[in-house]
Amino acid sequence: MNTTRYGEPCPLCHAPLLLDVLQARSAQSDFPVAERVTGPRASGCQAAWPAQWVEVMRDHYGDS
Repeated sequence: MNTTRYGEPCPLCHAPLLLDVLQARSAQSDFPVAERVTGPRASGCQAAWPAQWVEVMRDHYGDS
């Protein structure tokens, strides 16, 4: 199941990042058994400063 939630502030504009989260669920439990952030985004920064956005996200989250 995919969901979106707010994360830490964006390093460029300080607005909360939107985190795309992939949740794995089990038939035996009502709660997620595993979660993985598939991508942080801040639409204003991503569009205005694409090169800086890529560099900052690589520094904060690795190569993903």
